[in-house]
Amino acid sequence: MRRHRAVLAVVAAVVVWPAGAVAAGPERFTDAFEFSDSIDCVQFNPAWTFNDDFVDTFEIRGSVWSDADGNPVREVDHVYHVSSDVNSVTGFTLQEHNHFTVTTDFVAGTVTVNGAINIMQRRGVGEVIQRTGHKVLDAETGEPIILHGPDRVDDADFCAAVAP
Repeated sequence: MRRHRAVLAVVAAVVVWPAGAVAAGPERFTDAFEFSDSIDCVQFNPAWTFNDDFVDTFEIRGSVWSDADGNPVREVDHVYHVSSDVNSVTGFTLQEHNHFTVTTDFVAGTVTVNGAINIMQRRGVGEVIQRTGHKVLDAETGEPIILHGPDRVDDADFCAAVAP
């Protein structure tokens, strides 16, 4: 589940943002990074003799609120994510354009993700990937506490999306 790991990397990146703000107001920041990998699709279907070569680009605008001692208490990150998935044999390409918010409650130990986490459409088919909604995760383990909305997307789904 490489793709799932990319989104978890975003969550992990925003959870470990360093503290340093004073109690008076939030520390604001921006970040951007790219993640690329390849999924060997034959593992899901013997007829799929191609890879899903993808590049994920993330832009993050965030704010961290700290207590009087400088310890982070809450962080809110607005994430814009674009992914290009390419069938390695045919060159067929699909894109995702996702917008979601990640709220980290350092006191409660939770990470809440709201919005369009993975949305991909294919002409003539419609939505081929949909993972949206409201998800509350344990900040330490990443295990779900609350899941509202479609929440299952794995590597096989991305391979099926770019399959001939």
